[in-house]
Amino acid sequence: MNKNALVGAILASTLGAAVFAHNGATGVVMDRMNGMTAMRDVMRDLAPMMQGETTFDVRAVQTAAATLMAHAGDNMNKLFPEEPIPAASYARDEIWRDWASFASLSEDLRISAMGLAVAAPNALETPAAPVDLSADAPVVDHSAMQMAPVPETFSIAQLMGVEPLRETIRARSADGMFETAPAIDFAMLAADDVFEMVSQTCASCHAQFRRGN
Repeated sequence: MNKNALVGAILASTLGAAVFAHNGATGVVMDRMNGMTAMRDVMRDLAPMMQGETTFDVRAVQTAAATLMAHAGDNMNKLFPEEPIPAASYARDEIWRDWASFASLSEDLRISAMGLAVAAPNALETPAAPVDLSADAPVVDHSAMQMAPVPETFSIAQLMGVEPLRETIRARSADGMFETAPAIDFAMLAADDVFEMVSQTCASCHAQFRRGN
């Protein structure tokens, strides 16, 4: 399956799972439904660009990424207090039974959305890595180097992809626990590849923690 077909399949699953009526929801349930609707709309609007069907708009992609970030991570988690699930909600009890997995997926979404903002200037092309061909270029052994701690906040320039930004993502290990994966330099990825990460995270979360189709 080619990349566009894969993105389309993931997106169809993601959007299909996000189509809902609010069914009289109020309070925090309404708030999280509104957030899911906002993310659904963003993913729907970005899809044609990511599949090369419409002109790629860097500014629009970065604005969309900011919307995704605003509804992910801790901002999403706080909208899921442990409480009886009302009939209007599409949330499943599994969210609170496996809160660590849900919170990790929410954080994955925040990080990949941030990565989408960083990768946006690359559009659909993976940039070539710079190569130092000078004869006296030193050879550096990075094997013993430790990653710098991830900052709590980022500059506007970083979020808009002007400055390089490295982040960590989480990966599920064989025993089901979450561990920190090697840093990804999103500035070296095509935007549609990062969009695929976002789509996969959404689809995985819906499959595990959302009831209905």
